Amino acid sequence: MTGRRKPYTARGIHRVPCSRCGSPSLHQWQVCANGNRWLGVCLDCDIALNRLSLEFMAVPNADGLMAAYEARARGRA
Repeated sequence: MTGRRKPYTARGIHRVPCSRCGSPSLHQWQVCANGNRWLGVCLDCDIALNRLSLEFMAVPNADGLMAAYEARARGRA
């Protein structure tokens, strides 16, 4: 298992590389299948992970929700 048992602090998360691509992390995800450990994710991977989750769950208007989330996340909203 990889990750951390406790959530990262707001300051500490920036020191952790993204679990997927290695860029500096901005957000963190807790994954049940990974023993509920916290993993760091960068902004681009966070957006991709959110998109994948909405599509997997067949959430109505996933494209609209993602457009709004990405605009907010990138500071364009």
